[in-house]
Amino acid sequence: MSSTSTANRTQLIPVNSNVLLASTPEGSEKRNPLHPSVILLFGWLGAQLPHLLKYVDSLRAVFSTSTIVVIKSSTSYYITSQTQLESLLEPVVDIIRHENGVSPSRGVLIHVLSNSGGFHFVTLRNALKKMSISDNDSRTLSFPSTALILDSVPGDNLLKSTISSLVPSKPILRLFAVPPMAMLYAAFLVAHCFIGGNPHIFRELRTTLNSPNLLPSVTHPTDVKATPRLYVYSTADEVTSARKVAKHAEEGRAKGFDVAVEKYATSPHVSHARNDPERYWGAVTRLWERAIAVSKGLPQVSSRL
Repeated sequence: MSSTSTANRTQLIPVNSNVLLASTPEGSEKRNPLHPSVILLFGWLGAQLPHLLKYVDSLRAVFSTSTIVVIKSSTSYYITSQTQLESLLEPVVDIIRHENGVSPSRGVLIHVLSNSGGFHFVTLRNALKKMSISDNDSRTLSFPSTALILDSVPGDNLLKSTISSLVPSKPILRLFAVPPMAMLYAAFLVAHCFIGGNPHIFRELRTTLNSPNLLPSVTHPTDVKATPRLYVYSTADEVTSARKVAKHAEEGRAKGFDVAVEKYATSPHVSHARNDPERYWGAVTRLWERAIAVSKGLPQVSSRL
């Protein structure tokens, strides 16, 4: 499915420096039960708003009555404490919890673009996990539909992916840009892992994405079939290794996850929707249809929100 026309394009309303809310089109007050309540779109590193808007427009064309939340990604992530990052995502947590409290909840679609988008998703999950533990309200949950789109993610090499994303391609410019980038990378590892005591950023990313409870208090905590996954990647991607993405998908299948794969041959990093929009958005539509079908058979369990 291609993007909507410029005339029908939605606006992105800033909530804070990292979070934006897509405006709601006229006539969408009546909620379609087949559309997710919330769509979380995690942008790639340094993605410009016009580029993110193209994804928003296409998501809106498929799911016209969903609340679409955009989470931006920038280099400031690497010099910001996890506490501050979680604080920036508090509005997203509030939206998820509010929409999940509306009966019946229509579910959450998670759309992650690139490794940097994945890092922000991990931050959101950690924030939700802390809130679900601290809330003492015990209740019975019936879990809504949930699904995960992994576009050009996950890789496993931060330095390589950062250089490929940010460093100019001209050899003379790369010669001057790579050394300071490597120094910043080393400083980040020391601060994040050795001083901060955090797990390696890619290890945490890959582990989190292959765990059943992706959104604590929303997703089923143990059912591996509850949240279908769609991997979209390309052998032409110079930022995220196709081999690493394929390996992660196979690891998910081995754990019993519902995994679908769209492997492209020529599209660059996070360019698969532009390369073949009909194929891309068709796969997204099928993914959500699977999520709806799966959620209808899930049992209720007692939990603490």
